[in-house]
Amino acid sequence: MDIFQLDYFIKVVESGGSLTLAAKKINISQSALSQLISNFEKEEGVELFYREKGRLTELTDCGQDFYAYALKITQLYNDMYEMVRRASLKKKGQLRIGIPSLILRLYFTSFFTKFIVKNNEVKIEIVEGGSKQLTSLLLKGELDLAVLIEPTFLNQDKFETFPLMSDHIGAFLNASHPLTRLKQLEWKDIEQYPVASFNQNFLSYDLIQQAMKAEKVQLEMKFTSSSWDFLMQVTKESSAIALLPTPLHYYIDDDSTMIPFKKPIPFKTSLCRPIKEDYSSLERYVKGSILTCFANRRATLSTSDESELLGI
Repeated sequence: MDIFQLDYFIKVVESGGSLTLAAKKINISQSALSQLISNFEKEEGVELFYREKGRLTELTDCGQDFYAYALKITQLYNDMYEMVRRASLKKKGQLRIGIPSLILRLYFTSFFTKFIVKNNEVKIEIVEGGSKQLTSLLLKGELDLAVLIEPTFLNQDKFETFPLMSDHIGAFLNASHPLTRLKQLEWKDIEQYPVASFNQNFLSYDLIQQAMKAEKVQLEMKFTSSSWDFLMQVTKESSAIALLPTPLHYYIDDDSTMIPFKKPIPFKTSLCRPIKEDYSSLERYVKGSILTCFANRRATLSTSDESELLGI
């Protein structure tokens, strides 16, 4: 097995022998993964897994030793390339990354803090703004990378997009609001109340307008702002309902609550960059670090967390 196939083998073991689960994690077909292991066992004359009715169950003694070596080898491989990347980064310049302020707060504060401490020779400029503004800067070539809200409307022949997180827009209101008796909301439930949301510079404003049209509801957009703190404060002092991304649920106090919609508005984020013939070591390193961080984040998001956000 080459280094990548070793990683595939590790994923199978970490998935409890489930080829279906492992194939989803590494984005290859289940049949290709099964063939990889079967071919290796046949060529080397060994068995890595015990099988029951054609399914992999647990590692054989040989498989356990092979797994231990695979972990060491892949770790050494990663350490080697980390060393090469760090040596290369010392010769590179600055990278400009556009991120909406809310997304920066929700997802990137911890990431960039740790990244800068680990790579103090790297120069990164964070450009904050609404998704529409950042898209414009990306199109003008003034950003190297941008985290944007879907849909990005970027030309797929000129820009690459990499999915990061998938959330929803929910209803935030004060804890004594009459609607808190409901576990989920229909859009018609909030028609009689004033609504607060991000202003027209933000794509979420457009997403809400589209949902209103699709659900045939008329909402009074009484408060709009670029500050989610202000929008949340409005709900505490009135009967207004703030339509904001559900992850903000983890940042509110006991005076506020969040209720999901039965037909929620998707709130998806993607990492975007212009397609070029070649990318600098810094560009590749930062992009890879962000995607790895969010892949791990998605993998560790528990079912209970997802159910809580969706009101299941």
